[in-house]
Amino acid sequence: MCKVSWCDKKDRFYKNGNPKTYCSTHIQYKKYAANASRRPWLMYKVEKIVDIELECELCGYSAHHHFKDRPTEQLAGLFDVDHIDPGLKMKEGYEDPSNYQLVCKQCHILKSYDAGDFIPKKYKK
Repeated sequence: MCKVSWCDKKDRFYKNGNPKTYCSTHIQYKKYAANASRRPWLMYKVEKIVDIELECELCGYSAHHHFKDRPTEQLAGLFDVDHIDPGLKMKEGYEDPSNYQLVCKQCHILKSYDAGDFIPKKYKK
């Protein structure tokens, strides 16, 4: 089974005859989302990239529409995975797609600003 908690794929990726801990979809994290093995929300980004769904879930911005000649690997950097409820980030049982959304950099910056994410926790009320 795949190491990604919400993935139910039973296929396993093999390299040089050795089984890996990710399915054939999520093994692509090395290409699209460095360090995703330690940041589970990036596996959501990998799923969106593989399904060619590079579209902001807030404003609808489509990278493929604006940059038709660019490869997906380059366009993936234009998006972030946002935690819909940031209070659940890294809490056991809440790191799954129901708390994620793929957003463009601009929407992510503005959402973070509105939420006061730039304020250190010790100063938040």
